[in-house]
Amino acid sequence: GGVKTVEPTHISHNELTPDIALFTIPSLNLDAVHPQMLSPKKQAEETDQQPLSQLPKVKVGKRAATLKVKTTENGIHLTGSGAALANTMVEQDAAYWEVRIAKLGEKAEIGVAYERPKKEDLADALHDGQQGWCVSSGPAGKPFEEGDVIGVAFGQGDIPNLRFFLNGQAIDEATVKHVRGEVYPAVFLDGGTELKWGFEPEQFAQPIPGLRSETT
Repeated sequence: GGVKTVEPTHISHNELTPDIALFTIPSLNLDAVHPQMLSPKKQAEETDQQPLSQLPKVKVGKRAATLKVKTTENGIHLTGSGAALANTMVEQDAAYWEVRIAKLGEKAEIGVAYERPKKEDLADALHDGQQGWCVSSGPAGKPFEEGDVIGVAFGQGDIPNLRFFLNGQAIDEATVKHVRGEVYPAVFLDGGTELKWGFEPEQFAQPIPGLRSETT
């Protein structure tokens, strides 16, 4: 597998360029703790022994005009209101990233979603269970607190495909067994919420979990 980057026409020309790289779990073994970067797909097709290479930097792709993005050493700092997609599609066998609740306002949603033709549709798509899947705060969601870390583990070849973690503990009720097609890391924030989006192991607060295959 590999990671396909959204064409430049999908990315706002005036947005910041976070110095972030997407890392992946090297295997689905529960004991795997040392993440490695994926080779680009063309290298992986040439040989399984190809040395691992650094991916194109993950940026914030489509986002609401009311959402503000700032790069920090601890990740991508998001403030304002609205939804955003990372510009890097999750294609690989096992990927993990984290979102820290830097400040909890009225709403926070963290998950994956398909790309939408209109960025205004991203917020609705993220939680509809057809175009996107997420965990969220609020009365109908989880009781997130400031400082909480939500981990997202996604594996195209694993069942379940999508798992969420709250401070390292699995959120079993949020597990999604099958996610079809090309999805992107996605978030939504509103009402004063601030998020830190981290894709590098140095930015992770929790150990990278293994993805356990299930037969039922």
